[in-house]
Amino acid sequence: MTSGEKGYVQFRCRWERAAAWTGTEVESLVAWRDRLHRLGLVGVYPDGVGFGNLSLRLLGGSFLVSGTGTGHLPSLGPEHFTEVVACDAAENFVHCRGPVQASSESLSHDAVYRSDPGVGAVVHVHHAALWERLRGRVPTTDPTAEAGTPEMARAIRALFRETDVRRTGLFVMGGHPEGLMAFGTTLDEAGERIVAAHRGLREREGA
Repeated sequence: MTSGEKGYVQFRCRWERAAAWTGTEVESLVAWRDRLHRLGLVGVYPDGVGFGNLSLRLLGGSFLVSGTGTGHLPSLGPEHFTEVVACDAAENFVHCRGPVQASSESLSHDAVYRSDPGVGAVVHVHHAALWERLRGRVPTTDPTAEAGTPEMARAIRALFRETDVRRTGLFVMGGHPEGLMAFGTTLDEAGERIVAAHRGLREREGA
């Protein structure tokens, strides 16, 4: 399924319907996703397009990611996450297995995991003021690479080759207005990086 509109899945998707994942992995994803939603970093635009997603690497190389079309929900459950079994940016293809289809940013999450085997979790949020402040000050992807595309996946991998993004653990998606990504060895580390950046912005605005 494809769409040229921001926020929609743009890759070819092979979706295998399967039962929801259970266990501590999905519990931590639910907790962090709902926290980010309360902060307004994950949600839905007035036109109904959702934004923000997060993922956690699993043993064997696959990863759990929030499903597409879940941004409007104030709270998620295990049924809103799916396992991405395989990605191929060159073919613009994602294979997922679970109760929902994978996030529209799955290729971007996969690019981070492929770039650094030490990454255990990835968080993608939207925040206009934070995006404007950090763009160009922290590693920033090629502004011609749009959201959810193979070009964005390649631009992310270029950051890992050409910048100190491993040190920052945070980057701006230059061709994806409002979009930022953070990563870490754990979900807590990735999530706290976003929360800290958001808190710092609020403190500056209040100063």
